[in-house]
Amino acid sequence: MADPETSRWTIRNEDRVEVPATVAGIREALSDEQRRLFEEELGRATVETVADIVRHWILDLASDPEDAEVFAHLEAENRGAA
Repeated sequence: MADPETSRWTIRNEDRVEVPATVAGIREALSDEQRRLFEEELGRATVETVADIVRHWILDLASDPEDAEVFAHLEAENRGAA
């Protein structure tokens, strides 16, 4: 079982999926290209948006590739663009 201080879990396709719950853990789990994008987003973040960015990347790590369209639509709705 993962350390509750540094990770969380969710259910995907009836399986438990461990996801990082720290910025360092997220960085470690990402590919080089994803890490670059993550760092860019964090670099532009404000104190109000850091948590949203971290949650976005945790969801990305916990999701299947086919979930991307659903998340993109939900994010667009959240921004009022849908």
